[in-house]
Parts: sequence; structure tokens; C-alpha cells
Amino acid sequence: MPTDLFRLQGQWSTSPQDGGLLRSGAAPIGPTPVNECVTLDEKTLDCIQLASDGPQSVAFGGVARANVVVIQADKKIDALLTSADGTAQVVPVDGTFVLITRTVPVTAISLTRVPATLTNVNVFIGEKA
Repeated sequence: MPTDLFRLQGQWSTSPQDGGLLRSGAAPIGPTPVNECVTLDEKTLDCIQLASDGPQSVAFGGVARANVVVIQADKKIDALLTSADGTAQVVPVDGTFVLITRTVPVTAISLTRVPATLTNVNVFIGEKA
């Protein structure tokens, strides 16, 4: 069976700007490398326009259980993710959200926009091999 490789690579860090002091100090943190790879059996990318209020379910296509979830929204949304453990969690997404879970996959996702706000969302989901 053919597989695909999901890869998230790069780094994250903080650096002081304009000499300002934070409560935690102005010392930089990082850079901390990021190198996450997940071999996938199935994947799907859905471009969704939230044109009405109320939750909208995300179609999983051929993906049964999502071990990788990437949500990118042009405006704030609430994403309701249900896991294989049976628990559901609302996560506010105001930009980009990435979830990689190796042992407890996501089994359902629904998206809710801010009322009366046309919102475009890209959702990538992948099922590990």
C-alpha cells in the first residue's frame, strides 16, 4: 500500500524587540528545532467556506482517524475536535492550528465561525500508517 510522509520542519524562538522588558525578562529563547514526521496511509485537504452560522462538520473522506490535523483560518473560528477517547474539546483557531497525535486520533471535527462573518478555512487531516 502506498504511503505519504507528513513533515513539519523548522524552528521556533523568541527574541527581544525594541529593548522592551517582559515580565519573564528579555532573554531570547531558542531557537528550538522542530522536526515532526508522520507516515500516512490516507490524507485529505478540504477548503471550506463558512457562509452560515452554526457548526459545520468536516468531511474526513478516506481518513478514518486523524493523527495529523492542520487548520488555517482567515478569521477566528472555534474548532470542536472529538478524540477516539470520546472526549470533545473546543479550540479557538485564529490563524493556524497544528495537532499531531500518535496514539489518540481525532474522529470528528466541526467548525463554527464568528456570527455573520464569512470565513475561509483550510483543513488538512492525515491518518498514520
